[in-house]
Amino acid sequence: MSLGELHARIESGKHDLIVLDVREREAFEEGHIAGAQLLPRGQLELRVNQELRDPTRRILVYCEFGRVSTLATATLRTMGFQGAVALDGGIKAWREAGYAVKAGKEP
Repeated sequence: MSLGELHARIESGKHDLIVLDVREREAFEEGHIAGAQLLPRGQLELRVNQELRDPTRRILVYCEFGRVSTLATATLRTMGFQGAVALDGGIKAWREAGYAVKAGKEP
């Protein structure tokens, strides 16, 4: 998904998308996309069914640069989450585009 499309969805206030941050907790707390849910890539297979109960939901996955999130998206699709997509360029590109990030533990 493009940065612009995600930004437009967030700005519209629609809650039709789960935003999933697959980085580690420390990186998440330093800055994440507002409303994002933390599920580190290393715990994805172990916790996905607890954290993401509806496999029909659209899921936007992001990491720092877009590489790990692409792998996580492939894993999610293999596990039945066909609506999973990765964010182009990761949160690095998001920041560079001037979009806001939120610091702290809360989504």
